[in-house]
Amino acid sequence: MTNDLFTKADLDQMKQLGITEEEARRQMAILEKGPRLVALQRPCTPGDGIVVLDAQDQSRLLDLWSETAAKGRFSVFLPASGAATRMFAFLQRIRNQLDRVTLDKIAKKFSEISSDRRDLQVFMESLREFAFFEPLAEVMDKADISLPAQLNSGDYTVILDFLIEAQGLNYGSLPKGLIPFHRYSDHYRTALEEHLVEAIHTVRDGKQRCRLHFTVAAENEKEVKDHGREAAANYGASSGVEYELSFSLQSAATNTLAVDLENRPFRRPDGSLLFRPGGHGALLQNLNRCQGDIVFIKNIDNVVTDGHRDQVVHFQRILAGMLLELQEAIFSYLKVLQSRSVESKVLQEILNFAVHRLSVSPPEGFSKCSEKEKGSRLSELLDRPLRVCGMIKNRGEPGGGPFWVQEQPGRLSLQIVEYAQIDQNSPEQMAILGASTHFSPVQIVCGLRDFQDRPFNLTKFCDPQAVFISRKTEYGRELKALELPGLWNGGMAYWNTVFVEIPEETFNPVKTINDLLRPGHLTT
Repeated sequence: MTNDLFTKADLDQMKQLGITEEEARRQMAILEKGPRLVALQRPCTPGDGIVVLDAQDQSRLLDLWSETAAKGRFSVFLPASGAATRMFAFLQRIRNQLDRVTLDKIAKKFSEISSDRRDLQVFMESLREFAFFEPLAEVMDKADISLPAQLNSGDYTVILDFLIEAQGLNYGSLPKGLIPFHRYSDHYRTALEEHLVEAIHTVRDGKQRCRLHFTVAAENEKEVKDHGREAAANYGASSGVEYELSFSLQSAATNTLAVDLENRPFRRPDGSLLFRPGGHGALLQNLNRCQGDIVFIKNIDNVVTDGHRDQVVHFQRILAGMLLELQEAIFSYLKVLQSRSVESKVLQEILNFAVHRLSVSPPEGFSKCSEKEKGSRLSELLDRPLRVCGMIKNRGEPGGGPFWVQEQPGRLSLQIVEYAQIDQNSPEQMAILGASTHFSPVQIVCGLRDFQDRPFNLTKFCDPQAVFISRKTEYGRELKALELPGLWNGGMAYWNTVFVEIPEETFNPVKTINDLLRPGHLTT
C-alpha cells in the first residue's frame, strides 16, 4: 500500500466518522489477505461441551435466579436495528417481477415448484390470521379500497403495495421490532412489546423495575423510541412495573471501509470513500457502554405469545441461574487467589473447576510452574466475562453452532462458529460441521462485571481477526465488505463460555413473514 493511498479529503472524511488512517489500512489488509478461519476440532454434543440439566439441577438454578432477581442485577440487551426487509423479501421479489400480481400472472411467471409462489399462496390464504390484517385493512379503507374485496379478486397488487411500501404501512422498511407479530382478543403486540412483557418474567426486580436496552438504526431512532416509551407506559400501568428503557445507535466509528475486487478503496461517484456498517459485531461497543451486571441477550424476532411463554421464561431463568452459580464460584476462587500463598491442593481444585465446569484448557506448561505462577495463570483464566448460552437441537435453522475450536496446539475453547468462519474447501472441517447436532438460537446470559464489581472492558476479550468478508453491490459495481467479529462469536471469543441444552420450543424466530404462522406466534 502506498503512502498516497488516501487523499486529504479521505482523511477528513475518516476523522468525521472517528476512524483513524491506521484502522482503515488495517481493514484493507484484512480484506486483501482474507479472514482467519477457525480450526474446528469437534462439535459440542450433550456431555461433551453441552451441559444437560435434570429436574433437580433446574430447581436449584431457579432458586438462584429468584434470589438474585429481586436485587436488581438483571437487564436485557436487544439488538433491534435490523430492518424487516428479509421478512417480506419473497413478496418484494414477486412484486418487482410483475406489474400486476394476479393469480394468472403468477401462474405464468412462476412454476408450481417455485418457493416464492408457494410462500405467496400460503401468505394470501392465511392473511386474516396475521396480527397486521386489521391495520392493513384500516390504511386501505382510508384510500377507499376494500382489503377483503381485493383478496377475493385474486389481484394482490394493491395489497402488497399497501403492506410493504410507504403509501401504506411501509413494513418493508420498518425495523422488525415495530412489526405487529401477535394478535390478542382486544389488541395486537409488536415484537418490541412482547419483549417488554417477557422482561416482567425474567428481569423484574424487587422494586418492580425492568431494565431493557435497545440498539436502533439512526433512520428509525425516533419511531423506535416513541413506540418503546408508549408501550412501556401502557404495559407498566397494567402490570405495575416501572420500565427503564435505554437506546443506543451503532457508532459510525465502527463502520468499515469497502474495497473493490482489486482491493482498492471503493469510491462513490463523487469520489468519497464508501464506509459500511460493521455488522452486529459492532454492537460490542454498545454492550460495553451499557456497563450492565447480568445481561440477557436475545434477537428481537425471537418472541412468543402469552400462551407459549412459560417454557421460554423457565429456561431463560435457568440460564441465569447457571451463570449465577458459576459466577459465585469464580468470584470466590479469585478472592482466594489474591492471597500471597495458596496451597497446592487449592490450586488443583481451582484448575479442576476451570477445566470441568468452564471447559478451559490448562495453561501451557502449567504443571511446571511455581505455585505463585500457577495462581497468576489461574487468575487470568477466571477473571473474564462469563456467558451461558442456550443451545437447541439443529433443525435446519440458519445460525452459528457450538464447537470445540483449536486455538493453538493442545489448547481448545468453546466457541459459537458461523458457517462463513469455516474453511469450506477442507473436507475434514466440513465433516466436523456436518456432524454437529446443535446450534445457537442466541439466548445468552452474560456476566459483565468482575469479582470486584467493576465492569469489564469487553473489547479486550474480542478476537479482532475473527471477521467476515462478504460480496456486495453498490452503484452497480461489486465490492468486498468487512464485518467486524460477530457479537456472540469473535466478539466474545475470549470469554468464559458454558453451553446448556434447552428445548427447541424456546426458539421461535421470524425470518420470513410466514414464520408468524408457527404455533408459538398464534394465540388460538
